[in-house]
Amino acid sequence: MRTRFIVLLLIGATLAAPASASAHARSATVALDYRLKVDRTTRSLAPVSVTILDGDRALRVAAKDATVVVRGNLREPMLRIGRAGAWVNRASITAVAEGLTKLGRGWQRVSAGPSFTWHEHRLAPPPFGEQTGAVARFEIPVTVDGRPATIGGTFVRYGRPPVWPWLAACAAFATAVAVAVRRHRRVTTGLGAVAGLAALGSLIAFSAADAPNGRVAWLQIGLGAGLAVVVCIALVRARQPRRAQLAGLLGAVAAALSLGSLGAFRHGVVVSLLSATGSRALLALALVAGSAAAVTSVAGRGRT
Repeated sequence: MRTRFIVLLLIGATLAAPASASAHARSATVALDYRLKVDRTTRSLAPVSVTILDGDRALRVAAKDATVVVRGNLREPMLRIGRAGAWVNRASITAVAEGLTKLGRGWQRVSAGPSFTWHEHRLAPPPFGEQTGAVARFEIPVTVDGRPATIGGTFVRYGRPPVWPWLAACAAFATAVAVAVRRHRRVTTGLGAVAGLAALGSLIAFSAADAPNGRVAWLQIGLGAGLAVVVCIALVRARQPRRAQLAGLLGAVAAALSLGSLGAFRHGVVVSLLSATGSRALLALALVAGSAAAVTSVAGRGRT
């Protein structure tokens, strides 16, 4: 397998990976300073299902056996969701501000199914300074089959996690790699493989946990898994020094991909299938092992 083919393949994987942000509404969110907790009365608002998605900025309402009317900032009818589909009121100032429709008259159909997901600005957290815990509430008025109700909950802020334990662990790992290299140990292939697996684990954990439409990002996960299989085959079949070069390139890409998710170390809430500690550990491993693989490959000290 030619080196330039591997380069193009890894670059394509880099471009295919989902963008990461710390609190953006339309890309995969990896970390936040807050969480939204829905009230018990909202969770029991049968036969309506309410879900908060996309880093706590998007709202999904499903009403298969009822008709829900979501009201806007001026308490005007904004959305109508039911078994016949979802409709947006073109005369609603809030719907126009949310980008759901253009100003006009009548109701515009936006979904054929009994559920709808939209970016709800009323879920944006207020300024909270350094305070932690429950800092504010949100309330969205609705009617369910003509009966007034409220979608409500609480903004809960979490403090920033300490960074020094991760810096110390990364320094210890880098020191161990340096000692192994000085003793002429062959480490590049192992480092590249570890970094690639850690980056793939992070990709799966973040992509499956958060998406603007509430669905798992199977395309990104499939591309990452397919790339991992191809690279593993290439590593097994390649001979030296090409194996070390490929491992170093894999490590560099894994480290580069992990940079976009460093917000997980700065914010208290990590949006991932794994625990916050597990997610940060994978990111740190991909960054440090990947960088070490790239450096040892360039230095010509990695032989296997």
